[in-house]
Amino acid sequence: MQMTQREITAGTAASGVLACWLMLAFASPAHAASVPVFTAKGATPRELYGAEKLRAALIEVIDAPAGARIVVAIRNAPELKRYDLPEFWPQAEESFLIRQMGKTWIVTGSDPSGVLYGELELTDRIRAAHALPEGIDDMEHPALKLRGTCIGMQKPEITYEGAEYDYPYTPANFPFFYDKAEWIKYLDMLAEERYNALYLWNGHPFTSLLKLPKYPEAQELPTAQLDQNIAMFKWLTAEADKRGIWVLQGFYNIHLSHAFARAHHLPFHLSAPDPLATAYTRYAISEFVREYPHAGLMMTLGEALSPHYGAEWLTQAILPGVKDGLKELGITTEPPIVVRAHATDIDADMKAALPLYSNIDTMFKWNGESLTWTNVRGPVLDRFKMLAENSNVAIANVHLLSNLEPFRWGDPDFIRQTLANFQRIGIGGLHVYPLRYWDWPWAGDHTSPLLDQTSRDWIWFAAWGRYAWNPNRDPEKEHAYWAARFAEKFGSAEAGEKLLAAYTLAGPCQPSLLPRIGITEGNRQAFALGMTMPQLIDAARFNPAVTLWTGDAPDGERLSDYVDEEVKHEPHHGETPLGVSDETAEAARQALEAAQAAAPFVTRDKAEYERIVNDMRAINQLMLFYNAKVKAAEQVLLYGYDHDAAHLHRAEELLAESVDRFKQLTDIAGPAYRTATSMETTQRQIPFRGGMENFPNWQQCLPMYEKELATFRKRLVQLSSGAPIEQNKTITTLPQVPFTLKPGAGETFTVEKGAALFADSQIAISGLAPELAGMKGIRISPAEGGTLHFDLAQDAQILVGFISNASKKNSVLDPETEQWNLLLLNAVDAPKISAMAVWAKPLPAGENELDLGTGEYVVLGFIPADLHIAPHVNFVQSSKDGSPPNLDWLFE
Repeated sequence: MQMTQREITAGTAASGVLACWLMLAFASPAHAASVPVFTAKGATPRELYGAEKLRAALIEVIDAPAGARIVVAIRNAPELKRYDLPEFWPQAEESFLIRQMGKTWIVTGSDPSGVLYGELELTDRIRAAHALPEGIDDMEHPALKLRGTCIGMQKPEITYEGAEYDYPYTPANFPFFYDKAEWIKYLDMLAEERYNALYLWNGHPFTSLLKLPKYPEAQELPTAQLDQNIAMFKWLTAEADKRGIWVLQGFYNIHLSHAFARAHHLPFHLSAPDPLATAYTRYAISEFVREYPHAGLMMTLGEALSPHYGAEWLTQAILPGVKDGLKELGITTEPPIVVRAHATDIDADMKAALPLYSNIDTMFKWNGESLTWTNVRGPVLDRFKMLAENSNVAIANVHLLSNLEPFRWGDPDFIRQTLANFQRIGIGGLHVYPLRYWDWPWAGDHTSPLLDQTSRDWIWFAAWGRYAWNPNRDPEKEHAYWAARFAEKFGSAEAGEKLLAAYTLAGPCQPSLLPRIGITEGNRQAFALGMTMPQLIDAARFNPAVTLWTGDAPDGERLSDYVDEEVKHEPHHGETPLGVSDETAEAARQALEAAQAAAPFVTRDKAEYERIVNDMRAINQLMLFYNAKVKAAEQVLLYGYDHDAAHLHRAEELLAESVDRFKQLTDIAGPAYRTATSMETTQRQIPFRGGMENFPNWQQCLPMYEKELATFRKRLVQLSSGAPIEQNKTITTLPQVPFTLKPGAGETFTVEKGAALFADSQIAISGLAPELAGMKGIRISPAEGGTLHFDLAQDAQILVGFISNASKKNSVLDPETEQWNLLLLNAVDAPKISAMAVWAKPLPAGENELDLGTGEYVVLGFIPADLHIAPHVNFVQSSKDGSPPNLDWLFE
């Protein structure tokens, strides 16, 4: 029968005698010495690891039956054939059986991992009861085939020669990588929670982990450092393998060794395949497979590489490299590789790759880069179903958690329901980020010493692991289980119940609210730092990720939809922004009350308890901030319909309340956290441009919200007095970064009205945002496309105009990738095409190349990398399209 972990339940007793066993060396205190653990001859490191865990637990057994023993072996071990044990089904993996037979407790598995998990299960039960479980008869198997966490071999800021995601493995960059004691603690935790995969993320890890004799010019680290890295990675993969954990090394494409790129006059990152880069990458991958046969590979085909080249690169560089390495090892079976369905045409990639290599797992983001719902629908559900049907294992990537940072989060039932939906959809794998990915291993709390995430966020790791193993558990029993876990940590059952209630009540707050009012589930929005009024009333200006509410949330309305239906007296559908805002404010209030009520009962770790209460105070104020501001935005939008000034006066009261709430949030959370989020690059754009460099915390955002309120009050005075209001300031051409276009695709031109927009077309610019007039651009042939090669005089942002409503087949821009930043809507008009929007992407100084494929786009120039431009609409050009009046000027 199916049994839940760490629960003591009775089963059917059986009897029998086991013989012909080799007893390994065993030493423990006298009261446990009567319960020996026997392992089979030839037992694997995984089985021996689990046996040692059992022996350690048996020290706590107070009164074992005379003659009791524990025996462990895989099911097909010769020594088990004489005993009446059920067979595992033919495709069983990681499955185990624990059965008492007289005075013998048998742990057997379908494979060494199954034995290991059975040993760990029995260990948990012994520790819970301080006794051997009488009558146990428990057979279990995991719900998901892959259950993994990840660690970023990446930093909060771009530090290595301006190249995104590229960080050499060195003690200076990643001191934790060289700390074996901390690795042992982390790997033990993963095994305890039944994880079987660990993903390491990096842009180009190969020159940190390999010697590449064919390309000596690619070496980036001193030989002594490289030797240390190779030895460390081999040790890590061996220790992980002993715990049933598969280590996968991630990499991005096309990223090159910086030393190799300089030697061959190539950019560090390529957007199109190059023969030399193809040969180099193929060789590096083959060497990785050969050097680390027990490690795996996870790849991001896109971001640097244009999506339409994904299939070519996968089939001509990556898969040949894997097969070359396997051939050198004499291995004929294909180990799994993981391909992310991110920033690439995964349909085309899989169609091209599967005839060459059949064992491909795929990975796709669950709820984007946040956690917003226990389910998915619409286009996101369709994508997961396609991946489940066409790949070996479809893995859901619980990615980054941008809307949860920096607070503690751990709603077990939310996670249980999520993983139950994985099963229903056909998802077979979990990849889960830590709550503060970019700053691993440290939490964001402002403490000395810093808190490690595995301790602070124990429930995050425990719940995902528990329900990836089995989400189909009784909710009432699960409540008791988690209350007991809290009680163990904080000293009493009363404290356990109340703190579990706090976590459960607070859990849905940020996930539920973001889809109704937010801009994106991606990393460019720091939800804990609030939102501006233009972001609430004019979301289209900020490049909203539509799947945030069409795929990653229940059916419902956005704020503009809600107000439109209110005005038209039409019925609402699904969730509403104001309804969810009211619900989350109330839930956060109750969560704070529950946490505070635990105070008299907390007898352990009072410092952590106080930090939990402080987080609940912060979440409460954050929800109240949003509640007031959403209602203020509703009033402003209503004013846009009827121009009743009473709406604006009510909005002023609510906006003032929101600022007051943000002040209280700043007082609570500001001193408690080093930064509100862990990523410190300019990808952070919501609520304010400039990234974490300028807005790392609430203290820096508060003056901006106070200024917004002051501006609004000024506008109200101007409106009431009839004074003219300057909506648009004088606009000047953007500052340019000089560039040199090299031979190949494209031609330079001056961006101005009347200029041809494309290289082989008479279509001329008829309307132009004044910021762009006189810029030096590059135009291409839409039918031919091609790779642009150019040198930049300094770090810059490239400005590219794309058709605003272009389909994905004609545009590389996908809000999910968020590699590009939207700057200007309705920027360029021309006959027979829709208005163009301007997007920006950072590029380093020196040699660069860009290949966006075929389609209607144009390079409109280059601006300084540190120039921050708030996204906005070219009002002159947009006035002709019949859109409703824009009200952003009330706040800017």
